[in-house]
Amino acid sequence: MPEVSVVIPSYRGGPYLRESVASVRAQTLEDWEIVIVADGNEEDLSDIEELDQRIRVFRQRNRGESIARNVGIVQARGEFIALLDDDDRMLPDRLRAQQEAMKDESVLLCHTQFQVINSDGVVVGAGISRDSQYRDFLRTDGRIVISSTMLRKSVLQEVGGFNPLLPIGADLDLIYRVAREGRVRFLPEILTEYRVHGDNIWFNSTSSGGEEIRLILTEHRLIAQARGETENVKAIDQGLKYVLPGRAQFALQRADEARSRHDYRAAAFSFGQAMVIAPSAVPRVVVRALRRDRQQPKAT
Repeated sequence: MPEVSVVIPSYRGGPYLRESVASVRAQTLEDWEIVIVADGNEEDLSDIEELDQRIRVFRQRNRGESIARNVGIVQARGEFIALLDDDDRMLPDRLRAQQEAMKDESVLLCHTQFQVINSDGVVVGAGISRDSQYRDFLRTDGRIVISSTMLRKSVLQEVGGFNPLLPIGADLDLIYRVAREGRVRFLPEILTEYRVHGDNIWFNSTSSGGEEIRLILTEHRLIAQARGETENVKAIDQGLKYVLPGRAQFALQRADEARSRHDYRAAAFSFGQAMVIAPSAVPRVVVRALRRDRQQPKAT
């Protein structure tokens, strides 16, 4: 049995998926398998399956990314699950570095720093992930990209996998639930490439973003109150102050992504949208984020 299973949900397929697969096959760690869940993707994937006997493809009707990931996790045979979207890539040493970090049994999730690439695969910006534990996420200080994560399969099963009822916040929701159970390890080296392009889910979503974050925090607050976890309640109350109303949260996220890839015109446009929606709250959130980013060590 492989030690690491790389789970790739794929609705799009196409050349991006093949780049994702190629990046796994280029890993310095060889003890892996790839589990692709074709979520309504009717493309002929035989060329991918024939590349390597360690690649398995499962098909389902279009049921959404969360269910596709859950199916992939169930089918995975490895002790560790590395998550990768079908338009992102991993750099050659990622799986080896994460596997080494996961030898510490207190670590339930390991994620890496990333860099932003465009539709052509060219690096256009720096990542913004940081070392974060459960209480950091509650304060909305945590930064993590799901495509950079490796988790223990046993923990994913214990927490129930991804919630398909959350159109945008399912990644964050899972991370909160895993971080509540144990330690999160951050590798500051750039080992993941996150692709930004016009077909990204969050580019085309009608969700506000802020609503999902508020819902997740509220659920954790109820748990913390029931268990008498005073410090966690305080952290959540602090975090809720920085969740923007309506689509301002979403617009500010887009501005942050555009800034990371040096597209300052797009960043200014999205920032302006956020200011129109929440003129008093946005400056407070931005100042906090800038102070936080200055304290972060530079990635290598």
